Amino acid sequence: MKAAKQIVGTLIAFSLLFCLGCGPGAEVPSRDTLTYTFDAPTRELISLLAKQARVKAYDDFDRQFKGLLVPESILPYEPFVLGLSTESKIPAILLLDAPWAQRYGSAGWLYELERTQVFAKAELAPAVAEAFSVASPRSPGRGAKELVAVPTYIKGNILFYRQDLLNRYKLAPPRNWEELKAICRKVMPQEKSLKYGLLLHPTNFMNDFYPIFWGYGGRVLDEANLLVAPLPDNVAAAVDALTDLRGLQGTVLPSPKELKQFEAPTTLRRAFYEGEALFMINWNTRLQDLKELILKGEGKAPGRLTAMDQIGVTPIPCRAGHPHRYSNIGSFGWGVNRFAVTHPRVIDLAKKFISLVADEQFQVLAAETLGQVPSLKSALAKVTNKEVLQVYRDAFASSDMVLRPRPQSRRINNVLEKYLGDVLYGQRSPQDAVAAAVKELTEAGGY
Repeated sequence: MKAAKQIVGTLIAFSLLFCLGCGPGAEVPSRDTLTYTFDAPTRELISLLAKQARVKAYDDFDRQFKGLLVPESILPYEPFVLGLSTESKIPAILLLDAPWAQRYGSAGWLYELERTQVFAKAELAPAVAEAFSVASPRSPGRGAKELVAVPTYIKGNILFYRQDLLNRYKLAPPRNWEELKAICRKVMPQEKSLKYGLLLHPTNFMNDFYPIFWGYGGRVLDEANLLVAPLPDNVAAAVDALTDLRGLQGTVLPSPKELKQFEAPTTLRRAFYEGEALFMINWNTRLQDLKELILKGEGKAPGRLTAMDQIGVTPIPCRAGHPHRYSNIGSFGWGVNRFAVTHPRVIDLAKKFISLVADEQFQVLAAETLGQVPSLKSALAKVTNKEVLQVYRDAFASSDMVLRPRPQSRRINNVLEKYLGDVLYGQRSPQDAVAAAVKELTEAGGY
């Protein structure tokens, strides 16, 4: 109850903050100050650049740009919606998850960045540029997609694997699920430390399931953001993907009874580090976490990782014959609040802001210190961090890899999580879970 009151209180505080820009005669930011939302890594990197690079623009950052901290605990509640839907001018710059950029851009709440020459999409790695582009209602020619937020890094879920073990048995990383099963059948009986062929998240299951589902040819929403999950082909794709996953339990995947031990936040990477799993689906940023575990040398498990060259990465497998493999993009990007653009000075400052937080040296520093994969092609060319380059080369730059944001609607994601996650725990059949989810989505409507 206390936690709930704190969340409500925080949301009310943000409501008041956003409404400072609402209505006639309301207080608006000075033409010489730009408001923006921020996270801890951004502030850390700005501070490092001010000290190390001694670039005046970073040293003067806080004089021109007013940061508004959004607590991470309330991000799932999307506190920006209230401000944007009421045409608040504050904050002027928003740090947005890819599905939010899609939804807010489609609603006409974000300023188009490429057409207005704020940022050129061609500078971004193709894998990530598309995820932050939408068919904006304000764009000439409704079909053309406009960049509405600038991602400063690439983050998505990928397949981790024991590269040393696959090399030992002269096996290539799997492209499809049949190949993954064949590898597990060959390697697992001969490696005593391996308990599982594959680990994925039983909590927030949909984050891992979306790339699998897409790799079976399924979609929840179409290009116009209309609900297509109830269509027969998409229902069949969901049932087939869940049925195949269910069939792996107890041999490749943990059994329903074993799942509970993997519900805590760090358990998957820990089990992989300790040599218990041959494959793991996780965010690419976990490679940095595994590096830190190896450096610490914790634990005494006989099969635990001792060197980074034991780890390989590749896109999540698809169904045999499908042309693409997918990743559920987890990157955030900087978008400009369209309602804040009331004077040319605002967009000049926004352009300057984005040029600093999406700058090449900013992204290279983030790659070297935080293990982030840069979104700028020029930054990727200057990175020396081996693990960052490995993730980009072997996963995100794969010719058949598609980065795709999960559905924009939190309600859709919650409904699917509620029913489809039950399949792994043996509480519903794939057919029943998909039917129940489709029924609730269809009856609720409003997407």
